[in-house]
This record gives sequence, C-alpha cells and structure tokens, in this order.
Amino acid sequence: MAVTRYRRLALGIAAVMTVALLAGCSGQLPGVPGDSTSQDHGSEARVRHHGPTPTAMRHEDGVEVWDLTGPPTVEALGIDTDGRETLSNAVGAYSSTPERPVRMLLPGGRTVEMAAGEVIFEAADSREEVTDPDSGKVIIPQGRQFWLRVDGLTEEGVDAGVGAFRDALEQADLPTTKADELRERASTPAATADTPSTKRIGESVELPDVQGATASISSTFKPRPDVLVFQLQFHLNWDPVPIP
Repeated sequence: MAVTRYRRLALGIAAVMTVALLAGCSGQLPGVPGDSTSQDHGSEARVRHHGPTPTAMRHEDGVEVWDLTGPPTVEALGIDTDGRETLSNAVGAYSSTPERPVRMLLPGGRTVEMAAGEVIFEAADSREEVTDPDSGKVIIPQGRQFWLRVDGLTEEGVDAGVGAFRDALEQADLPTTKADELRERASTPAATADTPSTKRIGESVELPDVQGATASISSTFKPRPDVLVFQLQFHLNWDPVPIP
C-alpha cells in the first residue's frame, strides 16, 4: 500500500537522522550538566536519548517500560520539536549498548517485551491529504503521524535467529508459523549465496486488535560469507491524529 511505502520511507529517514544525532552526542558523557538534548535515562542501561524527557516511559525492576496505550504525543514519546509548529521527521531516539529489556504496553491490552538497542520514535505532519494522481489512493494522510521502530537482538546463525523470533512471537501470544517459514527460507542455498545482489530477507507477523494503530514483529536476515545475521524488530504505526 502507498501509505505503507510512505511509512517505510519515513522510518528510513528517521534511522539516518538517528545515526547522525547519536554520533553528534558520542563525544559527551551521559548526564553532563547543561546537555538538554542528550540524556541518560536509567543508569543500569545507560540509555542515550535525544530530546525532552518522555512522559510515557518509566523503569520497573530494570525494565524500560513504555505505556503506549494512549494517543501519541511528542511529550509522551520525548520527541524534540525544536520549537517547530509543523513537524517533518522529528525524532526521539533512545540508544544503548548492550541491549536492555524494553516492555511496550500497547492499545488493546497487548504487551510486547524484547531486548533492544534502539528505540526510535518519529513524528511528521501533513496539513493536507496527499493522493496518487493516477489511482486516487492516499499516499500521505492528513494530520500528525507517529511511528515507532524497536531494533532488537542481532543473532548469528539460523538456530539463534529463528529462536529469538519464535520467543518474541510466543511472548506476544502470536502464532509461530512464520518462525518455521523463516527457518525454511534461511535454509535454502540461495539464502547463503555470497553475491552483491542478495537482498535482506525476512518474515513478519502483524499483531491483532491494536486499537488506533498497526503493529508487527519481524525478523530479517542478511547473508554474509560465513554466517547469516538476523535482526529482530518491532514496528508500531499509529493512525494520524490532529495537528495541535
């Protein structure tokens, strides 16, 4: 769908911006006085954050908990608007090494928990609806859109990669059929071919009953000469809300 393509493009831009933001903070230590945009949320995980303190995040017994059950706002997600009234790819990025436990409380009562190194929120505004001139389909909906991408475990090898995907699905009370399909796809000769044209391959499971949003858990793998490397991710795409 066109809207999905826009979401993926926006998330890709957010990822690039996040790298730049975090790189810009790399020369400073967490919690340095006077540093208003680079903060340390949780000394155990030493999480680096660009933006204001998020109201939707708290720590419980060493777990970073995000209450995403309410309507998304820049205040709740800690997104730096830089004083702008209209947002374009405004980012709130939370990074740590190694991964820390992150729990997401979702609309509809479902919970997803995973080890994460990157938690990236993004917001973008469109004052008017944008449609495809040929098909008439909506490319960019009117309103303020929020996205979330959580980069989870990176595993080497089919057993570890598929196992992490299966565990995440089971924890979210989702069917594990896609984990079996991922193993099957990763076991084909083409999956391990060391060629420049080989693309990242994966499987994704959408979460049901997410009110006012769509969410999914996915695992992708990238061939490498010696081993397959898997990346576990969580995505959340909220329905547009009015621009304040």
